[in-house]
This record gives sequence, C-alpha cells and structure tokens, in this order.
Amino acid sequence: MPARSTRPRRLGILTEVTSEPVRSRAPSYPYGVGHRIDGDLTIIGHLARGRIGHLYQVWSAQGWCALTCKILAPQLRGDREAIATLRREARILRRLRHPNLIRGFGGGEYDGLPYILMEYVAGPSLFEVLEARPERRLGVTDAVRAALHIGAALQHLHQNGYLYLDLKPANLMLRNQVPVLVDFDTVLPFRGGRGRARRPGTAPYMSPEQVRGEALTPAADIYGLGAVLYELLTGRWPFEAVFTGEEERAEPDERRYPQLGEQPPSPPSQWTSEIPPALDELVLRALAPHPEDRFPNLHSFLLALAAQLEEPSSLWPYGVEVERRRAPRAPGADQALPASDV
Repeated sequence: MPARSTRPRRLGILTEVTSEPVRSRAPSYPYGVGHRIDGDLTIIGHLARGRIGHLYQVWSAQGWCALTCKILAPQLRGDREAIATLRREARILRRLRHPNLIRGFGGGEYDGLPYILMEYVAGPSLFEVLEARPERRLGVTDAVRAALHIGAALQHLHQNGYLYLDLKPANLMLRNQVPVLVDFDTVLPFRGGRGRARRPGTAPYMSPEQVRGEALTPAADIYGLGAVLYELLTGRWPFEAVFTGEEERAEPDERRYPQLGEQPPSPPSQWTSEIPPALDELVLRALAPHPEDRFPNLHSFLLALAAQLEEPSSLWPYGVEVERRRAPRAPGADQALPASDV
C-alpha cells in the first residue's frame, strides 16, 4: 500500500520562511518515510511527483546531509525512453556547475529503478511565491533581478551546448531568496547551433518553433525567459485570455497555442502601470513569434535587462560596499573611494 505523503523536514536554523505551502491533496508515493534506498539513503520526506520520477527528501548517512533523490516512477520500469531521460539528466548535472543551477551528486539504481541525487533546496518555488501574492506578481525590480538570475543559469547551459526548453516558475526553487533552476528532464543537447525537442514543454511558455516541432536554437529559451518575466511582472501568462477562454481563436491549434499566431501579446504595462516603456519593449522582443526577431543571443537580452535596474551596483548583495571607478586613478590617489548605496 502506498505510504501517506509527508512534508519535507526543516533542517536548518533560519526562520525567514514561517509557513509551508498548502497542498489540497497529498499524492501517494511508493516508498514511505523511513524506507532505505541503497543502504546509505533514508527517506525523510516526500517532495513531488514529476513526469518520469518521484522526488524524495533523503538523509545520506555517508554525507551526513539531506539530499533530493529523484527515482524513476515504478510504472515506467522498463520504459527505455524514460530510463534514458533520467540517465541523461544525471550526465548533464555532472557537467554543469553554476550557482543558479541545482547541483548533482551522482546516483545509482535501486529495486531495478535508476535514481539521481541532487542538493536539497527547501524553496519555496517561484510558482508558490506568486500564488501567495494577492496580485500574483513581483515588483518590477524584483522581477528583473529574478530574470537575470534565471538568465544566468540558461546562459551557462547554452555555453555547455544545452537548451532547457521547459522554463516556468514551478521549475525555479529559491535558495536563500535566489532562483535555482531544477528539473532537467527536457534539457536537450544542440549541435551546430540547432536541436530538436524530444519532449513537449509547458504550453504558455513554449516558443512557436518548439510547438511546431521545428529545429531549435537558444532563441527558444529566450522566448521562455520572456514568458516567465511577463508572468513575474503582470501575474498573467502571455495570451492568458486565450488560454482561459476569455478570447476565442478560429484555429484549434491557435486556441491551444496562441503563440502560433502573428499577433503579439498585450504589453505588460497594460496590466500594471509600474512597468516602464523600455521594459515593455524588451519583454515583447523576447516574445517575438520568429526566432530571428528576438535578441541575437541570451547575453544581449541580459545586458538589456540589467540596464533596467537603477544602477549596475544594484546587482550586488545588500550591505556590501561597492567601489565606483569611472576612470583610472592617478598614482598616489587616495585609496578610499565613496561607497555606493546598495
């Protein structure tokens, strides 16, 4: 009989997050709390059920720490594609090291099911943050900061020859209030600058070329980042009126995937007056229906977004003094420069 779901354990001493997300119905898991995986790992909590695997919070006796264990769902035992996807995810995690990406710690096989081990991030997810807010959105500065962190993770993926292809708030966990990209089962290697998706993404965030099953480039992730930023700024998806049935489209495909049309989404400033026109333009450019009309690369998009903050030093952590050096100083000049306010 499946074990009843248990919330993940709080292991730290920090108290910034004082409430846990409310789940209307606890899903069942094949392994319960206290179950041993491979001898070293003991399940201490249930985290989520994904497309191909179940996520557990486990305690490693060897590492003396909590980890996340993603193990293939038992109903997919023997499914070659699902097994290959999980093993590919493990290989990708071994190659990547970036502060805005979940860290991998190897894996193995248990009960005939492959599993991978990752760092445990308590969260919440960016989706849960939005759901807890009355207007379901962030302030402009926080939304841009979040997009820069997310974009940095995507840039690292692109530099290593991968596309992410399933960007959405639910796949972004907060580690010390900083977004971390998780769930790599849709990540695709691209060679010669192009690749083709094996799995679909999530409808409101998918680029038109991904919906059509065409060859993909980093422009697909630029579209995904634009869609997430649109939601962070407005509390809505691009084309939400079509997705929710408030607006009808003639073609069935355009009703399900309104990004396939030539009509752009409404400017973000239509939903909140705080958004400046320059930021409107950046978001809509990232959401252009044709890849060649978006930014030439992710780096140029991030530079344009960073310029929307009040000053470059806004990217630095609060409480850190940042020196401003607008021009080379003459020899013997006073070393003490005024610190910027951050």
